[in-house]
Amino acid sequence: MRIRFILPGLAFCLALSLFHSLALAYREYFSPEQRTQLENIQIIFVDILALTDQGEAKSTALADVVVQRLDELGYTTVRDPATPHDVVFRVKCEQRKTWEGTTATGGDADLPDAPARLWKGPACQLTYLLGGMKIKWQKEVRTEFEDAVAAAQAAQAADPGTYSLAKLQEALGKYEFPLLLAAEWGHADRLLKILDSPDTSQARKSRSCPSWETCRRTRHSRN
Repeated sequence: MRIRFILPGLAFCLALSLFHSLALAYREYFSPEQRTQLENIQIIFVDILALTDQGEAKSTALADVVVQRLDELGYTTVRDPATPHDVVFRVKCEQRKTWEGTTATGGDADLPDAPARLWKGPACQLTYLLGGMKIKWQKEVRTEFEDAVAAAQAAQAADPGTYSLAKLQEALGKYEFPLLLAAEWGHADRLLKILDSPDTSQARKSRSCPSWETCRRTRHSRN
């Protein structure tokens, strides 16, 4: 339960620490062309897949949350793959997670949002594709429960799959993936705009990142 509450703040702080430590300078495996593509990301194709034990489920509500969160940072989102876009942001939400990708290593493996190979309960796996290539960036959002059937019964919910997706939708609404993406892509101005927004409460700033003033000084040094 405690991990659940600290996860949004931890992700928020991680994004800012990445910015301050030149995580806005890109990972070594990016080519110069890819770095330019990252710098210019504005239009994001949001690709959502929702799966339950009964098969593919409606993903509109999940997509609405993801779009709303990305809009907060000023990104333009599209849901039609035929519409021109700069990057694909893929979110796969399942009642019973099927593993995809590689296990995180080093310090990343200790983070609450690192992909967990042993977790078989409800989860959303977040990845992105640049120029059609899947990038080595993967985050995972999980529910507080691993047994969806038991959790649905305890909540007197009729369908475990629908209940799981609803809880994952709530988790996506709290998880700071847009800030992590902005840091990953080197979009410092977007991060600082959110931090300076009057809609961002002082309590959230204090709770989420004690290096708030450092980030402000970094911005002034860039101007």
